[in-house]
Amino acid sequence: MSGLFCLEPMHNWDNIPEPFNLNPLKHHLGYIRSFTSECSILSEEEIIKDIVPALRHIGTSVADIYTGSLHLEEIVSELNLLRKQEDILSQKSFMEWIAQSKKDYRKFRLSDSSLWVLKYLDDKQRYFHIFPGRNIELTARSRGNSLKTAILYTILYDKGDILFSDLNSVRKMLALSPLRNIESASSIITGIRMLQSG
Repeated sequence: MSGLFCLEPMHNWDNIPEPFNLNPLKHHLGYIRSFTSECSILSEEEIIKDIVPALRHIGTSVADIYTGSLHLEEIVSELNLLRKQEDILSQKSFMEWIAQSKKDYRKFRLSDSSLWVLKYLDDKQRYFHIFPGRNIELTARSRGNSLKTAILYTILYDKGDILFSDLNSVRKMLALSPLRNIESASSIITGIRMLQSG
């Protein structure tokens, strides 16, 4: 099997160190673009066996995608600095720090002005759940199934005209219902163009 990171199961978290919990395939545009680029050389058999199951981790809810230029390592580095400054280096201290906000989350602005949501997750290894804020600068929003369709389409098809039949072929591979008309595909096409523009 290839050494491409796109073939590694998403739950390996190789790109995200503990204690952070972040699905970069759902929340980081730069990562998604690298993923689709590397996976585009795979055979259809490898894509069905390895990539389609990985895409299921995106889920069906709305996804907020960070579109800024910070790499995953830079995001983690800035959040680690926050952990030291706030003395929230343990699971217990982080849980208490979140509870002090009187909400179940806190927000943190990174060096590029992007706003991230920090939540406590009941997990011994990955309790520091992070994801981009919604409806703000440097963030794009997509439905989970639309994002999955856009990612798989970008892997399978070259840039150019987006054919309705190809979109439905991708939807079938993902076990999603077919699109009825091109109008219903507008958000998916927007997602594809976003992935291809990098």
